[in-house]
Amino acid sequence: MPGEGVAWGMIRFGLFCALAISVQAAPLVVDDAKLIRQVQKELGKIGDDGKEMSGEELAKAVKEAPKTCEVELKGDLPTSASYANLTRSVFALTSVYKCEKCDKWHVGGTASAWCLSEDGVMVTNYHVLEGAKGAVYGVVSRDGEIWPVTEVLAADQANDLAVFRVKGEGFQRLALGKVAEVGDKIRVISHPNRKFFLQTSGEVARYHVSRTRKSKAGSVRMTVTADYAKGSSGGPVFNERGEVVGVVASTQSIYYAKDEDGDQENLQMVVKDTVPVGAVKKMLDVE
Repeated sequence: MPGEGVAWGMIRFGLFCALAISVQAAPLVVDDAKLIRQVQKELGKIGDDGKEMSGEELAKAVKEAPKTCEVELKGDLPTSASYANLTRSVFALTSVYKCEKCDKWHVGGTASAWCLSEDGVMVTNYHVLEGAKGAVYGVVSRDGEIWPVTEVLAADQANDLAVFRVKGEGFQRLALGKVAEVGDKIRVISHPNRKFFLQTSGEVARYHVSRTRKSKAGSVRMTVTADYAKGSSGGPVFNERGEVVGVVASTQSIYYAKDEDGDQENLQMVVKDTVPVGAVKKMLDVE
């Protein structure tokens, strides 16, 4: 009967939907503590060998590096703008050191970096490497794989950018996008306070000129509303297509008043400033 055919069709459709839900991929789960242990173990082994750049050598290299470099942007790109795909090209940049109280390796401060080319060329902030002090620096993937930093290719203090290389190959690179417009939706993937591979979202809020004592001429910054914190420095800012449109750089807290001791109080908002992608392209001399 016709009614039976319709009913059976609905049953089959329901079974199909149930099956589709049952085979849906599980979400990517990040184990922060496990990644820290992996860094301590594997980067510590590299530190024991003593063959890679020390923190002091890295800091010196950043200050002496040219402002531009030639990089062949080659390699596979993410097949989609999903979190699972993009995080393959984002890394935590960290170090290990030994204290005076024991002979164990300790994990230093953590920042963020992302891949430009399959042969290990990556980007982070200038200020991240400027104060390098650990015995050895390296990047760690979401799967716990580690590659040591081997050289600095270019550094731009005014734009707070550094291009460096790690010992490795076969990396998935990220694409450089076009200039984002105010109001465009963006995403950030970074590692705030060792909360590894944390994604936040927002939009471009404005472009403005940022001036410091070291850069009185100023440089352009892109303010975004996506959240981030210490440990996010150097992280990529993505557009909706998964292309990089900026690099996390700094935060500025706005308070309402000061207390009797002159300390600021009543936090109102935190402004998030990033380096626009144009500054990265300028370093690489690409359109």
